[in-house]
Amino acid sequence: MGDRKLEDLLRVISLCASIQSSSANPFEVDIMEKLQVLKKHLPDWEFLDELLLDSEALYELAQIVKLQDLWLKQKATSLYIDPLLVQLKVKLLSRQALAESFVKSWHPIAQLDQLSPKGLEKAFVYWRDLRPFSERFKDQFGTYGARPGVVDYQDLVDLGIFTQEQFDSKMNVVYDELALTSKGEWIDYREFIESSEVEKKITRAYILAFLISDGMALVKTDPLTGKISIMPLPRRATGEAKSVAISVTEGT
Repeated sequence: MGDRKLEDLLRVISLCASIQSSSANPFEVDIMEKLQVLKKHLPDWEFLDELLLDSEALYELAQIVKLQDLWLKQKATSLYIDPLLVQLKVKLLSRQALAESFVKSWHPIAQLDQLSPKGLEKAFVYWRDLRPFSERFKDQFGTYGARPGVVDYQDLVDLGIFTQEQFDSKMNVVYDELALTSKGEWIDYREFIESSEVEKKITRAYILAFLISDGMALVKTDPLTGKISIMPLPRRATGEAKSVAISVTEGT
């Protein structure tokens, strides 16, 4: 095997190895060009070590192709637009697809807008026939007139939903369960209120809100992860309270 042919194989292997061991762009390797080099020299190999070296060069090129695939996936998932990606996609587009892409991205600097009599008529009919907001959901929810507000446990007692003794008992049960589960440490709020029954889940969240408001438990939120944590207190806390809105839905 001639020294020059041997050097061609070694250069291919060395180039691929340097790309794999660094953070260089794997597309710097022209795969088609290197394959042509291997194809050109393949008929000249006579000995086993020559064929093994050729196989090693082919394997290294396959690894570069694998790196190129991984590189494209990483760039795509990070919404990164690389000039090379644009260039590759443009080369793969047909003339028709390229023309359609141009038309879709073309934004003329001048346009004409006008309001026609027919458009005015449609707008008038829309607003004339639009039902009042208070009437739009009457079929589903009935007539309502009360605005949203705050309901405390005294209001629930007055409405007959709870007696004072029942509500205090439920608060004690939830507090004891919180103390037993947390053992004085922070625990996940959503895991604590989770239940297969939506009604029970909402009830636990509602009672827990009163425990927090009464200073018998603390709540904190992580602004980065959105995680909400709670912790019971051995005695009622004093000080200025802060309002925290927590959404409790079926999918929470």
